[in-house]
Amino acid sequence: GIGASTGGEYLHPREGTLGRWWQSMTSFATAVTRPAAGSQIGACLMCKPARCPLHRPARLDARRAARRTMVTPVRADGSPPRELQEPRTCASCDRLQRRHATLAVGALLAAAGVQSSTGSVASAKDNFVTTSSGLRVLDFREGTGATPKPGDTVVVHWSGYTSGYQAKRIDNTSTRDEPFEFVLGSDEVIGAFNECVAGMRVGGLRRMEVPGETRGNEKLSYPIDSKERFKNLVPLEYAKGPQPKDLGGQRALDFVLDNPTLQPFNRTLLFDVSLIGVRSN
Repeated sequence: GIGASTGGEYLHPREGTLGRWWQSMTSFATAVTRPAAGSQIGACLMCKPARCPLHRPARLDARRAARRTMVTPVRADGSPPRELQEPRTCASCDRLQRRHATLAVGALLAAAGVQSSTGSVASAKDNFVTTSSGLRVLDFREGTGATPKPGDTVVVHWSGYTSGYQAKRIDNTSTRDEPFEFVLGSDEVIGAFNECVAGMRVGGLRRMEVPGETRGNEKLSYPIDSKERFKNLVPLEYAKGPQPKDLGGQRALDFVLDNPTLQPFNRTLLFDVSLIGVRSN
């Protein structure tokens, strides 16, 4: 047991300062919490019951009320000092409530963002125009310059993605400021680039989707047979451009074209083409 000796007098463990502490801890552990009027039970699960009005024992409330009556207010408006004013909720409860409110607002914004992005994607797909060859094009920006003719040298920036399989980036010439040039209507590039640029004007930006199922028009995309796709093996050079500059993009493109386990729709490619110049030959 716990005992204390004061002047030769033995005190019981539940008497004196230690006894009062023991009784307060026992009463605190056994007291039934009661919620405040109009409050929601369980609104502050992480807070300490001794500091939150929502889960404060009745005996502790009575002790604090009695202590207030013995202190004279020092404020001019008659309110008690700040240290004696009861907070509406404790710090832990406030943090939890702010967290719940932030999560709720975030969920609403995320739901609205998903709806808006889904709608924008759906509208973008609806705006695609399918040509007779099966190429799907979408104009983001109409150009104001000259329109290229067959035989002209066109200068473009392009970026490509394997949209049918993991959406990996093939290349982006604008990031390294290296435009791609080719003669319009020639066999230097795949048929999709010839068809896409033929209807553009300088300053225009067009997106095209090259389907993996060519439906008999194999010249629209890159050849699936590697012997037809490569002109030289050392160094690796495509017979028809555009060819990715970095090794990662070329590996991503070759994997989609060479992998026999993929379905035809997995070979669908997506290109963004910006026409920046035309030179007449």
